[in-house]
Amino acid sequence: AMELMLPQVQDFTSYWGCFLAGIAGSFVYEVYRTWFAGATLLIPLMSTNVLPGEGSVSQVPILRMLLDVVLGIICGYAGGHWVRMHAQCAKLFKDFRTAAATKPANLTGLSEPLLGESPPSRVMGLITKCLGPLYRPLYNFQWRDLLICAAVTVLNTLWSAQVPLLNGKPQPLLLSNLFDKNLVRDREQWEFGPFGLVINFAMCGVMKWFMTMMALALSMPTGVVAPTMIIGGFIGRIFGSLLPDFLVDFILANPDGSPVTDDIRGAYMARFAIIGASAFCAAVTRAFAMAITVFEVLSLPNDVLPLCSASLVSIFVANTVELPFFDRNLASRGLGGIPALTFTDHADAPAFSIMRVIDVTKDCLYFKTRLFDMNDLLKRHPKQDYFPIVRMLEDGEAVLVASMSRRNVNRVIDMLDPHAAHPETLIDLLDPELQRPSDGSPPLVDGCPPHVSPSTTAKEVYLVMRVAHGEDAVYVTRDGALLGDITFASLMSHQP
Repeated sequence: AMELMLPQVQDFTSYWGCFLAGIAGSFVYEVYRTWFAGATLLIPLMSTNVLPGEGSVSQVPILRMLLDVVLGIICGYAGGHWVRMHAQCAKLFKDFRTAAATKPANLTGLSEPLLGESPPSRVMGLITKCLGPLYRPLYNFQWRDLLICAAVTVLNTLWSAQVPLLNGKPQPLLLSNLFDKNLVRDREQWEFGPFGLVINFAMCGVMKWFMTMMALALSMPTGVVAPTMIIGGFIGRIFGSLLPDFLVDFILANPDGSPVTDDIRGAYMARFAIIGASAFCAAVTRAFAMAITVFEVLSLPNDVLPLCSASLVSIFVANTVELPFFDRNLASRGLGGIPALTFTDHADAPAFSIMRVIDVTKDCLYFKTRLFDMNDLLKRHPKQDYFPIVRMLEDGEAVLVASMSRRNVNRVIDMLDPHAAHPETLIDLLDPELQRPSDGSPPLVDGCPPHVSPSTTAKEVYLVMRVAHGEDAVYVTRDGALLGDITFASLMSHQP
């Protein structure tokens, strides 16, 4: 669970939060499993009737491994593009939900219609007049969210009802059916129309592909593991069904000459579904733990190497297509710095390449300055939260000696000149009383602001901010001379 959700750039709070949440979830699940033991109310996420060793013996293991790798490549390519399509779908839904509706100017009554006003406008005005004070809360109601959720729900219900393999089945049961070695043998129970086996699997896979994409783009919490495993299971079933019968019999032929039975063929096809489910889910989430989870839950020791190879290949291929699912969502919210620090070379970028260059003559406070200059700096930088305090050198450079937050600059101005009557008052910002007040109040000036060298990597800057100091700004200096600064917001929103 921690590998799936926690980015590689982690801190103490995030780690322990994920750890404790995982432990609590496991404990609650064990309580439920004990409570409903022997009942059908709690279905495992996945199960299979494939026995250990069934459908795994082959006289050409290299060829079989090659097929598993090919399936992993397909799942990786498909998983990367699924993440990209989901991001586009989520953007479309968000644009629709946040679209600004045209609000009528008169919400309480209707005056005489303007020249050329259309009948619909007069009707809308009449409705406004009749509803009166009830119209405003109705207008502000978030109907767009409900409309999207209802549309997706209706589409999913109607679409799945047309396909017997999907109709009314919860996700754990559907996964178990995909992993069933008798699924093809019992095709009369679920096959739809005269389309054939591959077309039926393709219709189910396409339906799950788009419905999962739309469901995960809704403005409500949903899960990604089981739905993407189902998509991968259908991809594996399609891949296995496309293999010619003579190739399957050649791969499954026993060295001792024993015949290939229908159970062995069915188990082999079910193993393709299992490998596809693991590989596609790993491609979407970029978590190798999916292979471990599938192996531990299904207890198929002969599938360790196929699961690992297909999942690793799918992750490698998906990395060339798109960011992982969770990181793509962060990037879409303007937090592209998190996946950039995790999955790109941005983590090794030097600080001087990502810093904001500071003009020491215009963007800084001198250690001895006037209240007028402090107020003028606040006006010229309305969005800046921290200001460096410098001592100028003869060569035009400035040495970083301290820093102040915007809030503390305002406090100093209010304390020394509350009525703005003496703007020329000179103040020494290195006064010990400002850095360590005698009354025990919080300091107004930070005499030791965090700073790094120009060659410090972006990942090390992140660790300085969040792990070592918990600061929101770090200054970049060379031999004490101030060059620029990096804020936490700019680091998290940086796109390499």
